[in-house]
Parts: sequence; C-alpha cells; structure tokens
Amino acid sequence: MSDAAARINAFRAAVVTTVKTAMPALRQCEEQFGRFNLDDLETNIIPSPAVRIAVLKAGISDQAGGEVEANLSCAAFIITDGRERDAQAWTIAEALVVLLHSAQIWGLTKLGAPEKVEIQPLVTVKLKKRGAAIIAVEWTQRLRNLGDGIFDDEQHLLTELYVNDELWIPEAGGSNG
Repeated sequence: MSDAAARINAFRAAVVTTVKTAMPALRQCEEQFGRFNLDDLETNIIPSPAVRIAVLKAGISDQAGGEVEANLSCAAFIITDGRERDAQAWTIAEALVVLLHSAQIWGLTKLGAPEKVEIQPLVTVKLKKRGAAIIAVEWTQRLRNLGDGIFDDEQHLLTELYVNDELWIPEAGGSNG
C-alpha cells in the first residue's frame, strides 16, 4: 500500500490513534463502518470496554479554486458490559468529549474544529438483558482538501487505494487452483 490515503480514511485512522493513546486500557479501539447497532454486538466478538469510531456521513461541498470539502458527521460508539457498565460508559464518553476540544485536529492539517458534540446513550431492552451498555458520542468536523494526493499525474485514482492485490476471483468455468 502506498503512503497516500484518502482524507476520510486518514481522518478515521487518526481519531482511532488518538483515542488509543489517551485510553490505553481499552480492550478494543478501531474503525466502525457506519452506525453501530445491536446486530454488530451480536455478530462480532467485541471485548469490553471498547470504542468504535465511525464517519456516519459526509456532506460534500465545492469551494472556490476547485477544492472539495466534507462536513463529516462522526460518532464514537462506547461498548461496556458488567456490573459497572453504565458508569464505565459515561466515564469514557466524558473523556471523549474532553478530547473533542476546539483545537482538536487529530494530528492532521486542513481540518476544522469539532462542533455539535453530544452524548447519547443507546437504550434497548435487548441491551439490558445482555448486560451491555452502548453510548454514542457524536460530533461534526469539517475536512478540507478531499482527494489530495489520491490521483496520479493523469488524474487517475491510485490503484493501490481501491484494489486489493490479495483478492482472488476464480475464472468462470475454471478450476479452484
């Protein structure tokens, strides 16, 4: 894989790295594709406490000079279990809110400050029966210069950013080996 990375992917990875550094006792902190829900909890083994970082949507706008930027709607999903699950989840949520201070740019450039930060517990009967708690910390953040460094000189998307060399697709009517 090249050093180039799409800006949205670089953003998600930078948030994960910052959270892992700030909370080294988390048993898991990784990227989440979209909103976390009960099905994710039931189909994946997620050690507790855990934080899953997601970009929920990216509102795109063109800027003067041909630049493209995105207003990212983001969430950190906190998963805890056990007797102290509610207190643990709220403590981690509070720590995340502190990390989302007005100067937080996750080690990146061309990024606005976090805005509209809020904490929302996700409460369901199934979660209570399972003995788990999930809290979402949501925020928005403006990411400028989308597409920076992902095209070659002929304006082709760098192949290594979207083609997995390890993917094997058998030929139609061919053998498995």
